[in-house]
Amino acid sequence: MNLGYARGYQLTQQLDMLEDYPVDELFSDGAQEVEALHSPTSEFQALMNFAQPGDHLVIASWEVVSRDYRQLLACLDQLETRELTLDVLNLPQLTIEEWRQVFRWSLRNDRLLHPVLVKAGKERDRSKDAYSLFSKEPEARKLYREMIWLLVEKSSVRQVAQQKRVPIETAYRVQQELKQVQLAIILVICFLLAIFSIKLAESYFDQLWIQVAICIVVTLVILWNVLIDTEETEAKTPVKEKKASKI
Repeated sequence: MNLGYARGYQLTQQLDMLEDYPVDELFSDGAQEVEALHSPTSEFQALMNFAQPGDHLVIASWEVVSRDYRQLLACLDQLETRELTLDVLNLPQLTIEEWRQVFRWSLRNDRLLHPVLVKAGKERDRSKDAYSLFSKEPEARKLYREMIWLLVEKSSVRQVAQQKRVPIETAYRVQQELKQVQLAIILVICFLLAIFSIKLAESYFDQLWIQVAICIVVTLVILWNVLIDTEETEAKTPVKEKKASKI
């Protein structure tokens, strides 16, 4: 039996492709986020429970399941355990073992250039264009904003990647972009406070060098406090991840 599944952006096109296949049973989680796949009440889990050994899963593209090679490999393991076969309509037809080899190779080669760079490899150019604030896809723009908010809430890069099902390299790049914006805001605030401190110093001191010295001291104190807070936050994150892995 051919079991079709659709989710995410371009849902209408996905459904048209699956109906043309054709499929015997069609499951869809609509435009829900990828977290829906792991919900006990999701249509994807309903498909998995409905499937029988020998059935054939049909999807329009791999992005319906995930954008992360690790999650795709986990999906392949799940299909193999249930003795299901697979067809991805926008790609050549391969067996589960062949797909596993492709994903393992891609995952390994993504890290050849930078094997120790913050536990991340080199992000693909396609991912850089897809996951940005100015992406052409509404879902990608929404996903980018959600990653920003998770990082603002002090979630680690690995947590963001796992929760939003994106490559860890993409989550790391978004984190760096967020840090650049935060640094720019800090510099603007320091500039405004420096002007304020000069005006305040003029009320009490007539010497220019005293005014400048007060301005420099205030700016350095602000920067020092900000940098100390940042370092403490980054230092605590690995500790939390280690504790979680032990549990």
